[in-house]
Amino acid sequence: MKTTLMLLLTSILISCGVQTKLTTPENFTTNIPELNISNNTEIGITLVSKETGYKYNAVKITNDKKVKTGFLSRELKAGEIYINDSYTSKFNLYRNINEPTFGIAIPKNGGKQQVFLNNGMGIKLFQIKDIIDFKVTHTPVPKKEYFKQEFIYNGRVGNALKFIYREYIDDIARPAFTQDLQYDLSESKIIGFRGLRIEVITATNTNIEYKVISQFQK
Repeated sequence: MKTTLMLLLTSILISCGVQTKLTTPENFTTNIPELNISNNTEIGITLVSKETGYKYNAVKITNDKKVKTGFLSRELKAGEIYINDSYTSKFNLYRNINEPTFGIAIPKNGGKQQVFLNNGMGIKLFQIKDIIDFKVTHTPVPKKEYFKQEFIYNGRVGNALKFIYREYIDDIARPAFTQDLQYDLSESKIIGFRGLRIEVITATNTNIEYKVISQFQK
């Protein structure tokens, strides 16, 4: 009898939830700036960056908004990111990265936005009165082969140019690995590190003009 009741309860719970499918994140590589283009930047600013990993389509909330999920009221705050990591036949689902059980359901073929809750067996959709304001963006997937390298100008003393190399691996919230570097400009105007090659055009203690000849080679 108990087994029958448990099976009946499970069936009811599943029937209350809309089943979802997972979205496959997109592999990406981003190099900044372009090669062989003159650039000018100040001390403390990143000269060169290379980012590789996986990313989701996402939306960034632009205005605060309160919505109802049943008897509960929830607030969407400006600046929050919602990632499109799942979908149904009718909706693309954007989950709050800080609250995985709550998100926004955006219709694939037009229609009203909705919000949803995930009970672990599927999602429950809730209609809302007002439109949620957002802008479309992308966000890296943490802990999935993520790697970022940065090369930062740190000033000039005499003929010596100083730089900071920084990298992030997997968890982008983890403190970065950092290495201080110094080059003698009187020896060559071409400096390099880990495959990166930069031609220094002019440099002072406050800014630097440069061209990137080749990017980092991981």
